[in-house]
Amino acid sequence: MLGSLRHLNALRAFEAAARHSSFARAAEELRVSHSVISQHIKTLEQWLGTSLFRRLGNRVELSEDGRALLPQLSNGFQVLNDACDGMLRMTRSGTLIVSAEPALASLWLRKRITEFCEEYPKIDIDLRPAWKPPQLGEGHADVIIHFETRQASGTNRRHRLFPIVGFPACTPELRDALLADAACDWTRVPLVHDNGKEIWHKWFAAHEPSSQCWQGGRVYSDLSLAIEAAVDGEGVVLADEVLCAKALQSGALVKLDPRQIECVWYTVALPSNTRDGTAIDSFVSWLGQTAPVTASQMG
Repeated sequence: MLGSLRHLNALRAFEAAARHSSFARAAEELRVSHSVISQHIKTLEQWLGTSLFRRLGNRVELSEDGRALLPQLSNGFQVLNDACDGMLRMTRSGTLIVSAEPALASLWLRKRITEFCEEYPKIDIDLRPAWKPPQLGEGHADVIIHFETRQASGTNRRHRLFPIVGFPACTPELRDALLADAACDWTRVPLVHDNGKEIWHKWFAAHEPSSQCWQGGRVYSDLSLAIEAAVDGEGVVLADEVLCAKALQSGALVKLDPRQIECVWYTVALPSNTRDGTAIDSFVSWLGQTAPVTASQMG
């Protein structure tokens, strides 16, 4: 066993390269150079006395011995990861101030934070909904989750979380009334806007370019209010499968038209000096793993 552990880095390099079928992608994952991965594989092959890969130009393919080694090695690394993750969940601590766009905070993020705190019982999350993102650090916010278009530019680390892909939705009663003649007459559709009319304008430009109906309707300053207004029967909102999940699953909202557009992305911002293994890093990494994958992201 001690002899095997002496080659632990080489075994990690092999597992990553085998999983990706690429030395380059393994190097990117492990944050080393391509040459380091190649040397690790060479060392491992010399130690085991067999070839683990077949080189096919820019690609690599597992040899028969490589295929035999991979499952057991993957299981071993999974055991190690699970053991360390379990300990980290119990030992990492701190209080994080998370500022989030109000609709996201109430309709999706609050429940996710509850789940996170159950897994990481020593990390407390102070969730603060805010339409205008605050500054990062200095007691204002440790993490900001907001519309991509509203995140401040600068040296902070940012990455996309998931997009809002919108489609027209309303109550079943309003849908039946609007589709009484089988085809929807958009001149009769009462629209519900959130924070201006830009998103409905975008939908009409994509799907009903000759219509100017997007100019009408009631405007709410917050997405949550717009969704509640649609649930109350006030009109048709551009809903999505994430924030409107409860309303759609309960039948309070139904699709009026299947045509959709990518409205906006939610992004996560955190200080550029955030270190691996901190409470902030744990939360942001966990959030990325639990974020929904939409049809837009899958292409």
